[in-house]
Amino acid sequence: MKFTFDFRGMELDLAAYEDYLLKSLGFDNKIAGQKWLNEILKGTPIPTWSGASRATFQKLAAALGTSVPIGFTPAPKNLTALGNALSEGEVIEDKKRVYVGFRYSTSLLHLHYNEYNQATMGPYPRPYTNNVRFTPYRFQGRAQKVWEEYAKKVRLPDPYRFIKTRAL
Repeated sequence: MKFTFDFRGMELDLAAYEDYLLKSLGFDNKIAGQKWLNEILKGTPIPTWSGASRATFQKLAAALGTSVPIGFTPAPKNLTALGNALSEGEVIEDKKRVYVGFRYSTSLLHLHYNEYNQATMGPYPRPYTNNVRFTPYRFQGRAQKVWEEYAKKVRLPDPYRFIKTRAL
């Protein structure tokens, strides 16, 4: 008498898992980015005097699915367009590397100066700020800590959902 058995094996549908993983990490990246941005805007009194400094964060905020309120600007000239023009912000997703992140940059002189230096009122090279007592801002370090706290809590999706059986 002969017995036959159809052996089956397991395989991970790696492509499907990586797609799901990228979506999951993308979701967490947006939340972490929003927390990073929130720390900058609420934890640091980025001025709204002309709107320029806060406007530098608008592109990143839009990419993260949120917004940057600017409100009333008491300066003689509203400079939100300048701040927006001198900045970049984007969400990065690299499917090949299963990588997510975000990028923010600005060339707004006053924001750079006030991030690292004690500002004083007056003309350039002592940029005007109505937040002299809050400078240097050092918002990047604080925001990074908030981002890292969130990132430590991120959990990868369950790969067992993507295991399939097939005949050998």
